Amino acid sequence: MSARLRAVSHLFKARLSQRIVLWVFASIVAIEAVILIPSVYRRQRELLFHLKEVSAAHASGVLSAMWEHRTRTRSGTELLAQLQHIQADRNVSGGALYTAQGVLIGSFGEAPELSAASLLSDRRSDFLSRDGTRYDAVWEMSPLDGQYILIIRHDATTVQQEVVAFIGRIAGLVLIVSIFVTIATLMALEPTLITPILMLRSDLLNAGQAISNDAEPQPFYSASSHRQDELGEVITAFNQMYQQISEAIAKRKQAEIALRLSEQNFSAAFQCSPNPVTLGTFPEGRFIVVNESFQRVFGYTPEEAIGHTPVELQLWSNLDAGNSMIALLRDKKAFRNHEHRFRTKSGEQKTVLFSAELIKIGQQELLLTVANDITQRKQAEEGLQDSERRFRTLVEQAADAFFVVNAEGKILDANQQACNYLKYTREELMQLTVQDIETQVTLEEFRTGWQRLAPGVSITITGEYRRKDGTRFPVEVRASLIEAGGQLLLLALARDISERKQTEKAMAQLAEIGELAAMIVHEVRNPLTTILLGLQSFQQLELPERAQTRLAFALEESDRLQRLLNEILLYARQQSLQMSALELNALIVELLDSLRSMPVAAGRQIHFVAAPMPINISGDKDKLRQVFINLISNACEAVSLGDVVTWTIKLAPSQQQVCIQVHNSGEPIPPELLPKLTQPFQTTKPSGNGLGLAIAKRIVEAHHGELTIESAMATGTTVSIHFPIALPQ
Repeated sequence: MSARLRAVSHLFKARLSQRIVLWVFASIVAIEAVILIPSVYRRQRELLFHLKEVSAAHASGVLSAMWEHRTRTRSGTELLAQLQHIQADRNVSGGALYTAQGVLIGSFGEAPELSAASLLSDRRSDFLSRDGTRYDAVWEMSPLDGQYILIIRHDATTVQQEVVAFIGRIAGLVLIVSIFVTIATLMALEPTLITPILMLRSDLLNAGQAISNDAEPQPFYSASSHRQDELGEVITAFNQMYQQISEAIAKRKQAEIALRLSEQNFSAAFQCSPNPVTLGTFPEGRFIVVNESFQRVFGYTPEEAIGHTPVELQLWSNLDAGNSMIALLRDKKAFRNHEHRFRTKSGEQKTVLFSAELIKIGQQELLLTVANDITQRKQAEEGLQDSERRFRTLVEQAADAFFVVNAEGKILDANQQACNYLKYTREELMQLTVQDIETQVTLEEFRTGWQRLAPGVSITITGEYRRKDGTRFPVEVRASLIEAGGQLLLLALARDISERKQTEKAMAQLAEIGELAAMIVHEVRNPLTTILLGLQSFQQLELPERAQTRLAFALEESDRLQRLLNEILLYARQQSLQMSALELNALIVELLDSLRSMPVAAGRQIHFVAAPMPINISGDKDKLRQVFINLISNACEAVSLGDVVTWTIKLAPSQQQVCIQVHNSGEPIPPELLPKLTQPFQTTKPSGNGLGLAIAKRIVEAHHGELTIESAMATGTTVSIHFPIALPQ
């Protein structure tokens, strides 16, 4: 019994069963509804007719009693008053009395909606309200026929209730019949149709799950019924198809396992390769798959690369190289490690070792490529070669001699300057040791000196080298240890200091001469002062005109000689400055009046252009006055009467220096003479001694400034002095 109930429960769960139940039940309900509607209508008419008969009997009783007392009714109003007694019946709600012609005499209780006019025109004998609670009907077969028309309004509530109860009884019966017929139908269909279909459905679901899980094929339980109808043929066909699919899947599974192992090995090697690997069509080269290294090296994601060719992505730096590769593959089917240049997504050039091979997958010939990025290695090699060339060029062009020596003192390498110094060829030098060229070093001393050296620490020594011809010259050698090829070597830079020695000797001699000149000037100034005093005393005497002329000339020359001696002493003496804070605009304004009153400035104009803001420097006021007087005097001497000398102060473009310029429009200074003007005893004036600009330059340089002279026919001559601006404390 429980198994039967389970079968029934499964039956109701099946969608096909649900549809059958729905259609059977709906069909029975529809049939019963067709039968029920006339029955309900007929029952309602019966109840209304009964209600009408009861009220008519009551009215007849009232009229009969009335006729017992009077033989004849005198008026309709009197009749209406008597008829009101029928309201004692609980089924009567009211009524209306009309003449035979349809004229209303009056009504009592609840007035009926049915009127005599509608009765005469529409031939209607009754009326039921919409809610079914009121029923209007004409009293038929009454003593009033031919004289009056009586319409009675009935309370049809009991009729409505009885109709609803009737409908409920019929509907319950219909429902019971429908359920019984439906269950009987399903019980008949369950073993013949529903259960086999459900079993086939379960078999198919189990078979699909077994196929998806690669499980062993399950038996078809629905095939055990051995049905001989169309459903049995369908079940048998499904069973055969499932067995065939299972056998095919078993064979394919073995092939897939072998293929999966092969694909896993290829995919692991493909994706894990540190080099860009691609697989594409041939000969177009349209990418089918690329690995992660391809994106890292060339910048294209798999989505950007797949479906495109190297030409479309502009990977080839040289299209001819790509065409050559295609031709080579057609001929040899493969090549290895050909160097090519490729262009990345960002436009960067890459150098790679490119390998390619044609492989066949199925019936399609594909192109497998592997690229080894050697850009950094090539750049390093080229950089090393460039560095070696630059270093070799630098070494060969160096003014010093370079030697590379091992721990035994053997010369391993030398530059061209070393060959020039020693008069040996490079090959001859490679056969010598340090002792062969160094006159003051033995092998023991060389080894002792090697022990004192440390990598990265340099020492400077002086010595004497011997040339191939036996002549000697002094050298200054800077030596340090370097590591090359896993061993320590000595790098020695030797400089010929013969000229420096001679210069030092000459400078010493010049120093002695300078001291002697200063001594001579000092010794000459004393007697010259005595001579000037004597000559000046002669001016008080009355001398002939010729003697007066000679005396004036002697005084002039003596004064010039004294100025020369003073300037020589000033130039030779070390500049000592008394530094103080100076504002240049104020300093020059203070000096202008005395400059304009100088004899050399007579008839000339000195135009001063001050800086727009105060400019402070640190300097010796007296020494700077001496410089400015010298420059203005020279400028006034260079121009004609009436010309203008311009004196300007302005900030240099760096804003850290001030530029003081003195400009005149006189004759230009020859270009070959410009560099010599600041040297002692170089002048363009017939009466000058050439020490003024030299002294001015020394004073400017002692202030950490710079003095320059420019001269041209179109612009005249400009002397510029640059001083550093004093920063505020």
